[in-house]
Amino acid sequence: MPNVNVGLDIRNSPSSGKDGYTNTTSSANTIYSYKYSGGSDGLGGVDVSKSGGSGTITVQVGGDPRYTIPDVTFNGDIKSQLSWAHGKNNTIAIITDTDTSTGNGYYSVLVNDGTANCTFPCDPPIRNSPDK
Repeated sequence: MPNVNVGLDIRNSPSSGKDGYTNTTSSANTIYSYKYSGGSDGLGGVDVSKSGGSGTITVQVGGDPRYTIPDVTFNGDIKSQLSWAHGKNNTIAIITDTDTSTGNGYYSVLVNDGTANCTFPCDPPIRNSPDK
């Protein structure tokens, strides 16, 4: 797997859905919207082939400094292959995929709004595909 960069743009308001943003509910029961860019699909998702080997996905929350990443969680049948750590600051999460077997997994970036004192999840997929 090559090293992949992903951007995460946050709005503290709901989206109509026509602009590519996805709505999510915060821990304070308010609606935020988010949009991923980059990855292998241009939408924050990552597809890799098993022969690609391990690599990283660097997710950066852009724009407003009130948004930080306190946690990243994983699910799916490849979740045991995924781990994460902060980058040079808490607006960057570096996800490592060991890519040892095929399957689907999902990463959910938990974003903290330091101004509103709440958190909310944002989640695109990771797919480890068999070699073609």
